[in-house]
Amino acid sequence: MNETMQQIVNACVPVLCLLITTGGAYLVALLKKRTAQIEKELDNETAAKYMNMAADAVAQAVTYTAQTFTDALKAEGKFTKEKQIEAFNKAKDKTLEILGDAAVNALGEIYGDFDAWVETKIEQVCREIKTPEADKTAATTAAATAASVATTIAATAVQQIAAEAVPAAAPEATAE
Repeated sequence: MNETMQQIVNACVPVLCLLITTGGAYLVALLKKRTAQIEKELDNETAAKYMNMAADAVAQAVTYTAQTFTDALKAEGKFTKEKQIEAFNKAKDKTLEILGDAAVNALGEIYGDFDAWVETKIEQVCREIKTPEADKTAATTAAATAASVATTIAATAVQQIAAEAVPAAAPEATAE
């Protein structure tokens, strides 16, 4: 039986080697695929982190510039086109200062032309800051208009009801 066992082992060894090699290759391919997936997820998370950081930095820089520079000039009536450009440049410089070189380089890889992105983002944030004032004015105007229309409708309805009302006739006496 020892000889039979030896023949079985000799027959199985090449099959086992083939299975181990195939299984190992499959495992290596699976590990490479999973590693690539993890790297992609990390890149996406890192990119998202930097994009959020950049958006926050722009918002902070624009708000800072508005409070320290723009508001005072507007109050004095001296917010000229040249001062607008100066305010824009101050906001851009402050954004770059907040982000730092590492974030700017990473964002350059994400967006391609980081300068174009940051300039556009500054304009967007400036618009968003101005929008609440416009919305507030529009809401006030809409509310006043709605109140005026409601008053007109109510007055017209009362007048119509009064005009349509028929005075009650005196009851007729019946003869018995």
